[in-house]
Formats: sequence, structure tokens, C-alpha cells
Amino acid sequence: MIVFSSIDPKLSFAELLEVERREFATHQEIDFREYKKQRLAFLDTQKNPNAKTLYDFVKSNQPKIGVFAGSFNPFHKGHYNVLKKAEKLFDKVIIAFGKNPEKNDRSWPVPKTIANRQLTEYHGLLTDHIESFGYDVTVIRGLRNSTDFQYEQNQYRYIQELKPDIRIINIFCDKEFEHISSSGIRTLEKYNKHQSYLLD
Repeated sequence: MIVFSSIDPKLSFAELLEVERREFATHQEIDFREYKKQRLAFLDTQKNPNAKTLYDFVKSNQPKIGVFAGSFNPFHKGHYNVLKKAEKLFDKVIIAFGKNPEKNDRSWPVPKTIANRQLTEYHGLLTDHIESFGYDVTVIRGLRNSTDFQYEQNQYRYIQELKPDIRIINIFCDKEFEHISSSGIRTLEKYNKHQSYLLD
């Protein structure tokens, strides 16, 4: 059960929208469908005109939601750099941990740094996972260099054939993170030289 703040009847419409933005940002770990359901139920109990105005807005509003997908084994500072950039573009970013049959199973814990976001797992096709949300999302893919871009370009063609209406954006990490990879970290772990690349 989500706990919301009461609605001040003296707020302007612009201030109401800011209230809603803060509430949505505060509850990032909750799936949008559940958030919307509970938010509308709460607003319906508030007995002032502003609550009704906000109710109508929430009912019709579709936030910009991104899904940052990857194997993330582990989720490291380079991934976090891309995530922070994505969160400047979207109202919410879901982190989707996928099992890649060509890679090792994820064996690293989820960093506390990202624990307040919505985290999902999928074991099949990314397109199936995207459809399972039941609302519009944009897939976010992190890139380190031109080699990553060429790989993602090929993957995009396959994904587009499976789900022609899919939206994907690529975000390059900053230069200081472009050498970091999960496979590199797993190698460094053998020599106990990996910690500086990980999140808390």
C-alpha cells in the first residue's frame, strides 16, 4: 500500500503537476499500472477540487517510461552512468535484467545504489518482456564505443522484425567509463582488482 500526501486545495495547476511529478518519482520501484491504480484510488478519497483536477490528469497521463535492458553481470559504474543520463530523458527508467544464453548466469547482487528503482528479470526475448508491461515503453541500450554500436544495430534489426513498433534509443557512456565491461570485471575479480568498478 502506497502512502500519499494529502492534496492542498490552494495549489495552482502548475503546482499540482509538480506534486504529481514528485509523487511519481518517490515511488519509482512500483510498476506504473499499480502506481496509477493506487494513486487514482487515493485521489478519489480527497474532497477538494484540486484532487479532482489531479485525478483527471493522472487518469489520462502516460509518463515517458524507459526500460534499460541488459545482462548486467554485474551492474557497474558504466551502466550507472548510462542510467543517470536516461533518467534525465524519462520520467521513469525500469532496469531489466536479462538472461543471455550466450553468457553466464547473473551471479552478482543488485547494488544498493539502484535498489529504489523498478527492477525486473526476463529469460526469453526482450520483445516479449516489453509487451508484458502492458503500456508504452522505450528500450534503452547503453553503448561504450563504435563496436557496441555495430552490435546493437544488428540486434535492432532482429528486434524490429519481431516487434515493428518498438522504440529503442542508444546512449553512450562518458569517456571515463567506456573501457568498463562486465566481462572485464569478472576477470579482474579473480585477482581481487575489480572493486573500483562496482557500485555500492
